Amino acid sequence: MKTNRNPKLIRSLAAAVGGFALFTGAVSAAPFLYSQGDLALTFRKTGGASDLVVNIGKATNYNTLPLGTSVSISNLLVAHLGSAFAGVNDLVWAVGGANRLGGDPNYPANTLWVTKPRLDASTQSTPWLRKGQFDQGSTAGQVDGVGAKAATYSGNVASNANNTATAVVIPSNNLDYGLNVIIGNGDYDGSFQGNVQSVTPSDFDADFANVSRSDLYELLPGSDTPGRYLGYFEFTPDGTLTFNTIVPPPPRPTITSITRVGDVTSVSFTTTASATYRLRYTNEAGLGAPVSTWTTGSSINGTGAVLSLADTNSAGIRFYAVEAQ
Repeated sequence: MKTNRNPKLIRSLAAAVGGFALFTGAVSAAPFLYSQGDLALTFRKTGGASDLVVNIGKATNYNTLPLGTSVSISNLLVAHLGSAFAGVNDLVWAVGGANRLGGDPNYPANTLWVTKPRLDASTQSTPWLRKGQFDQGSTAGQVDGVGAKAATYSGNVASNANNTATAVVIPSNNLDYGLNVIIGNGDYDGSFQGNVQSVTPSDFDADFANVSRSDLYELLPGSDTPGRYLGYFEFTPDGTLTFNTIVPPPPRPTITSITRVGDVTSVSFTTTASATYRLRYTNEAGLGAPVSTWTTGSSINGTGAVLSLADTNSAGIRFYAVEAQ
């Protein structure tokens, strides 16, 4: 495993990242503070001696940001990363939160906020699926345990630079409080549908233009429908983290079938959640014009499943396109 010490990271150990301070007060053990609905940012490294847990504030601070926002997460200090790890290569990181017992009345009990790593930094991941109260309850207990156990550990040791109200460094071999016990292989000890963790490459610090991105999804209890996309976290080799609500354009839909019964034509096509799809049509004379100028038909919100839009007409020939927004 590559453990090269990042010189830029070490030189900036005393620097705090300026920007968006999202931490809000809580009632758990001091000095590290945590309560339900807070998002816990976690860092660890395979074979490493330390884990790092950072409270980056209430999930509600993230799901109401306007589109196009980019904010720095100031509760993550470069000094904490430098104390816990020899560098930023091979770091395993994730963000998670849970409204486990319905502490926030605005959200159902066992609502989850969890990250999903991007396979390609420029492409949004496929959303996690919402599950029922029982299934999400098991995960909520594990997610909530990250912050709760960090607070308990923090209260049992002396307050110092690595044990503060917003961040705590925990020995990774601690069988009671280490992240391996709670998160396991990234699926919260087998309770979740997949791996929530991103991993920085072995040469992450070789180029300070590198980024590690992970998407944040809100999962209200439901029945196998895609979660709500809130934005993405971006971690960079200088040890800074930002949250961005710049929504990438949805993938181009694929028309899977066109059927006609009487005067009704049904056009079926692939969709993705959080996108709106609109039917456009033209006759043969309009084929030379841009699709954006074709006549607008009905529209529908995507769900991630194959959906259909209908057009009622008596025309002999009509050409269709589906537009995603």
